[in-house]
Amino acid sequence: MTTLSIIADPNLDYPQESGFSPSERFPEYRYAEIACQPNLVYGAVRSCFAQAGLDEAHFGSPTWNPLGEFIQPGQRVFVLCNFVFHRRLNESAAQFKAKCTQGAMLRALVDYLLIAVGSAGKICFGNAPVQSCQWESVLEETGAQQVLDFYQAVGARVTAQDLRLYVAERTPFGSIRKLEQRQDDNAVSIDLGEQSLLTQISQSATTRFRLSDYDPRRTEAFHANGSHVYVLNQQVLAADVIVSLPKLKTHEKVGITCALKGCVGAIAHKDCLAHHRFGPPTTGGDEYPSDRFYIKRAASKVHDWVQQTPANGVQGNSLRVIDRLLRSGLRRLSPTTAGAWWGNDTAWRMALDIARILRYADAKGVLQPAPVRPHLVLIDGVIGGEGTGPLKPTPVKSGIVLFSDEPVLADAVSAQLMGFAPEKIPLLQATLTLQNYPLTCGDWDKVMCSYNGQAQEVGALTPPSNRGYQPPPGWCGYIERA
Repeated sequence: MTTLSIIADPNLDYPQESGFSPSERFPEYRYAEIACQPNLVYGAVRSCFAQAGLDEAHFGSPTWNPLGEFIQPGQRVFVLCNFVFHRRLNESAAQFKAKCTQGAMLRALVDYLLIAVGSAGKICFGNAPVQSCQWESVLEETGAQQVLDFYQAVGARVTAQDLRLYVAERTPFGSIRKLEQRQDDNAVSIDLGEQSLLTQISQSATTRFRLSDYDPRRTEAFHANGSHVYVLNQQVLAADVIVSLPKLKTHEKVGITCALKGCVGAIAHKDCLAHHRFGPPTTGGDEYPSDRFYIKRAASKVHDWVQQTPANGVQGNSLRVIDRLLRSGLRRLSPTTAGAWWGNDTAWRMALDIARILRYADAKGVLQPAPVRPHLVLIDGVIGGEGTGPLKPTPVKSGIVLFSDEPVLADAVSAQLMGFAPEKIPLLQATLTLQNYPLTCGDWDKVMCSYNGQAQEVGALTPPSNRGYQPPPGWCGYIERA
């Protein structure tokens, strides 16, 4: 039986106090520090677990262990956050909060994870953000660093991990000012071969998979001759349990980005990711629609050429600045570039490939016939993001906290709470027909959930206050609910 619990409170907001301790001494709370200012987020996470009926017999006592149903003492847990990019110079605080997982949600979750794993267990949180993300900055700006400092002060076994093995820190103009290639000791290569969902669209020898800002030759090499190789960070695969802590947010390539698309954060070498195929559908691609075909094709060819030049040279950097300006101008002319539209038939397949790896691959990257580890989800929708997600969403004060033990169900419900139809989003609809390494037990419409203390059928859920999210520009008119 699946677990699904939702708290929706329009007054919910992130606390400002560092450390993000609860403002009430709950019976199960184990630390001395109590916040002076109200911390409604901590209480909402606690209520979300409680109304799901987790460890119901011990609720209200010091021994309450809501996540003990899924996590055993001594286990290792990896919390997969959404630290996509640090705060830009012209980005407001609300815009940033709509983009990245916030420390208040992280602190509440990890407190209950520590209860479950006990003194012998370990918690690690992090992800692989965009290659040019400044890791230290995003930790500080989200409040994750304050959370980490709190646990270090009390001696809890909690660490943070940047999963990227290639980091290219850029200036706002697009040139590279710092390049770091890390050791591959933590890299695990997994070839899905014919089991990859990309197989269905890569039969032609002319199929050219692409990922912006990376050398296209490497991306093509990962997906050639019947192979579909993904390079994950071993830190994630070594975990006994994975907990996704994503934002409630739109995504220009797949519609929404919650738990399933967030699995991409486990990747060590991001150039193995297939985000789109070169060209329009008329030539076997899905990079953009056929309108303004020649302009977009020329810009795409220039981008491919630039990405093949040395990344740390004067010439390469000059070309990258010019390329950034060209692509920025093209996006103003037409937002449906680089796979940012409803016709992208590649990115959702790649995301589901990685979601299945996280569910079925052991620590060495070998796929097993049955699920290897639980994959739990706690969605941060206190402030969500609409429009041009994942990097530049417009903030929406939704006041939503959602917990589930099934990522597909969590994402389907999230789509409905955003005002979208799950069956119109390929990322979700395709999970219902997966034969090998399935991710869901079946249709979600008739599943019952706990919503603000009441039992409710998932199919009847609507956006709080009847306020649906604005889809990404390339998805308008295609995923909204009637």
